[in-house]
Amino acid sequence: MHRDKPNYRIYALIIGEIIPEGNFLGCEIRKMTFAEQKKRKFSPIQSIFSEIRDPEYYKTYATSLPYIDPIRIKTKYVVICDINEHEPRAALGGAIRIIDRLCRFLSIVYVEDAKRKFNRERFGLLPYLYQVNKIYSLNANSDEINTDLKLESGHIYLPNRPELKKWRDKATPKFLEDIFNFHDDVLERAIKYLYRSSIGHFILDSPEKIALDHFKSIEIIVNSLSKKKEFKQRSSYGDVAHPSPYDQAERYPNQFPIPSNVQYPRGGFDSIAANVCLKYFTYTKSLFSIEIDEPFTYTDNSGNKKNTENTLSEVNVQWESNRLCFSTSERSKTSLKQKIKKSFAEEYKIAEADILEVKIEPGRKKVVLRIKIG
Repeated sequence: MHRDKPNYRIYALIIGEIIPEGNFLGCEIRKMTFAEQKKRKFSPIQSIFSEIRDPEYYKTYATSLPYIDPIRIKTKYVVICDINEHEPRAALGGAIRIIDRLCRFLSIVYVEDAKRKFNRERFGLLPYLYQVNKIYSLNANSDEINTDLKLESGHIYLPNRPELKKWRDKATPKFLEDIFNFHDDVLERAIKYLYRSSIGHFILDSPEKIALDHFKSIEIIVNSLSKKKEFKQRSSYGDVAHPSPYDQAERYPNQFPIPSNVQYPRGGFDSIAANVCLKYFTYTKSLFSIEIDEPFTYTDNSGNKKNTENTLSEVNVQWESNRLCFSTSERSKTSLKQKIKKSFAEEYKIAEADILEVKIEPGRKKVVLRIKIG
């Protein structure tokens, strides 16, 4: 305890299935009427956007306010935490660490209590929730004094956008059309996680959630290309997904917002998943899955009979691009490869030299063809 620092008292509303009153883990839980809460002017801790002074100047912007609480709790029970710190922000950060730990233990103890009461092996975890609503400074007599806690965001995201109205490269519109119309389940899922990671900061995702979404985007692609369906086992010392009991952030001094696991240098890694997705698209766009079918005879609209021998056609599947069908009775692997190359080159109007590989899968029912892209 640092006696040379002013004392602070933090009040947080707490809600759960069972609220035991008393002192727990350095906090006090007690009942408080709504009238007293109103008298104290309880309100969730929020932030303001400090730089918006001239609305005529800032035409377009997205505020970055990670401190705004997206929920509002109403309850007659509060948790009180006294803490010694040098300023309100540090007191808030330290109190949140303590209250957060208290709620974690209350949640798991509630499960054990229910298991014992109802003699059940399993019981679902119903988390205890809390919301900081008031911060006081304490004088030498421990009297509560209103303190001015001002949380500001000095960040403006891309003001006055768009800067340009056309893509920088003339080939980009075609690329957008190609990737949008290229139906590949792996790519769709990977981009979904990548986008979520990119906006995580604005929608109050934790740094760990942002990092996990980023890594998941890469993992989806890696797993689709590898026979081994998992990443290497993670370090026993912990990482952003599974922090160790001695998380680096736990050793940081009290501050708000609370630092999270610091082993993910977002600024240096943010481009990795995007590059992986683009490389995957380029690679998979060059691959064509060709199913081998027996030829058959049919009658066209003019009444003429035709045979599908050695013809290449697209399989109309909405969510799977580059899937084709080749009808042939050819049994020789060498001749089959040559016929497929010739038919493919004619259908897609490319040189046969741009067909890099024709691989017949086991069972002779499927052929994978790879072409040169760009």
